[in-house]
Amino acid sequence: MSSPPQAQAGGFLSPPPSSVTSSVTNAHAELPHPRSTPLKPGGNKESAFIRYVDDRILHIQRRFAKRETPSTNGEDAEKDAAAIWDSVKGYKSMREACKDLENLVGVVWVSGTPGLQIPYLINLALLMTTVIAGMPANPKQLFRLLAKLDHAFASLLQGKDVESGERLPGFENRRGVSGTEKVRIRSLVERTRRSVMDSLKSGEMEEADASDEEDAGSKMETDREDDLEGELILEGDGPYASGQEEESWEMQIARVYDRTMVELGDSLDTPNIGIVTEGRT
Repeated sequence: MSSPPQAQAGGFLSPPPSSVTSSVTNAHAELPHPRSTPLKPGGNKESAFIRYVDDRILHIQRRFAKRETPSTNGEDAEKDAAAIWDSVKGYKSMREACKDLENLVGVVWVSGTPGLQIPYLINLALLMTTVIAGMPANPKQLFRLLAKLDHAFASLLQGKDVESGERLPGFENRRGVSGTEKVRIRSLVERTRRSVMDSLKSGEMEEADASDEEDAGSKMETDREDDLEGELILEGDGPYASGQEEESWEMQIARVYDRTMVELGDSLDTPNIGIVTEGRT
């Protein structure tokens, strides 16, 4: 039996960690179930939520600013940040950053409040692109987080959970995602895809820790079956050692925010403004 989720500061429950069943990244990562009703605008719970999420975003930004990378030889990446935020511990790996972002994505999703979910998820997705460009890649954690963001954006665009089909709270009398928000989402999708491609093509990968190696050494038979469902194969001596690694990444990159793009569809096409042009003969 799984243990109940633990309460975080601000009174919000952090989503329970998913059990690892194979060495592949789940291409359709699940989100926690949201509240049945949105937070009351201007209420105490909404105010506490905003303070909590803003504080966590700032904490992640500070930890990223003080990150350690191979090029810094264990020193903080940004010297000014090291002097200002002396008490903040910088990230040592993308794994750490992705886990913090994933937990916060879960908290935002649980709010069940579209007016908060949409802008905060956009901000978190943009922050993720900064992390991708600034740290050696951890493909497993990277694609897992991007899959959750894809699930969230696609569901918000549709007004219901794209996995379960359940109507999302707060969409009964709401017009949905605005045109401006759709433009921002499409822009961040394109930016993220470029960032992921550049990161993986650079060949600079995060060193595997004990949990990565344990995952990679188990469930080898299920890897081939899971690949048929669109999941990432990471075989060989370590989680990033595989003859089919590049091909798998190409497929995974192509699926970054794929459901979000499907939901966006042609909604951002230039409208017909009545100007008719004739083709040249």
